[in-house]
Amino acid sequence: MSLAPAPRVEALAPRTAADAVPGRTGASATLDRDVASSATGWRLAVGAVMLVALVARLIGVNGGLWIDEIYSLVRSFRVPMAAILTEYWGDNHHPLYAVLAHLSRAAFGEAPWTIRLPAVLFGVAAIPALFALGAQVASRREALLASLLLAVSYHHVWFSQNARGYSAIACLAIVTMWALVRGVDTGRTRYFVWYGVAAGLGAYTHLTMILVVVGHSLGAVAYMAAPGRPIDRRALLRGGLVAFGLAAVVTLALYAPMLREVIDFFLGHKSGLQGVSTPRWAALETIRILVLGLGAGLAVVGGAVVAAGIVVGVSGIAALWNTHRLFVLMLAGACVATVAGAAAARGTMYPRFFFFAIGPAMLVAVRGAYAACGALASRLGRPALGPRVAMGGVSAVIVLSAASLSFDYRYPKQDFEGAMRFVLAERRSDDGVVSTGLPTDPYRMLYGQDWPVLSTRAELDSARRANARTWVLWTFPRYLEKYAPEIDRVLQSDCEDTRVFRGTVGGGDVLVCFLPRVEGTVAPGSAQVAPPVPAQSQ
Repeated sequence: MSLAPAPRVEALAPRTAADAVPGRTGASATLDRDVASSATGWRLAVGAVMLVALVARLIGVNGGLWIDEIYSLVRSFRVPMAAILTEYWGDNHHPLYAVLAHLSRAAFGEAPWTIRLPAVLFGVAAIPALFALGAQVASRREALLASLLLAVSYHHVWFSQNARGYSAIACLAIVTMWALVRGVDTGRTRYFVWYGVAAGLGAYTHLTMILVVVGHSLGAVAYMAAPGRPIDRRALLRGGLVAFGLAAVVTLALYAPMLREVIDFFLGHKSGLQGVSTPRWAALETIRILVLGLGAGLAVVGGAVVAAGIVVGVSGIAALWNTHRLFVLMLAGACVATVAGAAAARGTMYPRFFFFAIGPAMLVAVRGAYAACGALASRLGRPALGPRVAMGGVSAVIVLSAASLSFDYRYPKQDFEGAMRFVLAERRSDDGVVSTGLPTDPYRMLYGQDWPVLSTRAELDSARRANARTWVLWTFPRYLEKYAPEIDRVLQSDCEDTRVFRGTVGGGDVLVCFLPRVEGTVAPGSAQVAPPVPAQSQ
């Protein structure tokens, strides 16, 4: 692949000869009009998919906040703009997103939908970005199908309704891949500049984007070093220096006011969730949410589709390896760098760390479906059947994915408010209310309830001696089992009727039960409340 300047070919609207030479007539002008009409048709199709994406992300967007959104609201979105730009209080602070959510809240008032609005818009913006990338590495038909799959993806819709920076880095990661591939294909410096700016903004949204950029650079080096390919390595090296150098400059410039705090946090604060949010847990959780994304109650179908997806994924990687090797190397490099970087920096792993790859993964899946079906149809001697079967298979997955959105719309991310209202309605005057586990203080932070937060068995026993009944609220049972095992055992054995308030966050159902009074004397000072454990999310 040469890096010499090539004629400009726009992904959404190719320049036609008639654009360049006014007044053309005859067969050539007719062909030009056909091409322009086709480009307009693709634009309209992408616009329609964007509309589908917007509607899918607006339904239920005002549902209850989950704990990380609550922390972000209280500690990032409500604070003055100067504090957002200069203070780094933890890895739940996503600066670019905090700026946008702060502005949205100021403009429209405080509500779940206003602080989630930037995530919605980034989620919709990912659709044309993915189409442009797909048109660069595959066909326009495959690019459009991948964009539609992304538009109704359960996971992409969920994160597009999450007041944090993940839909932003997913969008910006697509833009960076498009820019680098386009820059290599055309040799034009402006695409490498696009890469640097998008990568810098992505890193300012979430620091894991730095790992993505490192992976992209490793992929570019591998692409450049591969023998036997007609590549202008000197031009690629110059473009890479512009892209990755500008990304570093933009990132450092944006983080400069808080850079020391960022470095101190990651060098001096190991995650409190080591041993809980492990790579093994992340792998199992990834499988769970993939099946969930194919429709609640469709586990068998989901498992079959996931198994088929492995075959399709391998076929897609193989097909793209033959035609756009740089794309494959960038995607693989980003995933490997994210695994290594997350393990080294904080010692924890979450499936959402790889959310940046959701758009390219859709392209791999659609390209793989066409490649696998085409190969099978050719072996059967019916090559024309391949594209039709691929279209049918991708369409079926799109329908399943769209159907799975009903689960997202049915429940809030975490139903803290529902659990609180239930307890307030059921408690008697001589009852007490406490919470426990990790995280344990949304009621104090958002709802103004001064309920004690317990972390030891002694504190729980003291509360039970002091009250006729003690209502207990908790969530994320795996954290409770890890960090307060004695309380977990009491709840397991003494709670006769545990009420579950469903949520769409994995393991984030809010649980409520009451414990009867235990006899004995309250020891002096035993009712002291332990401070709440801060969120340790990324």
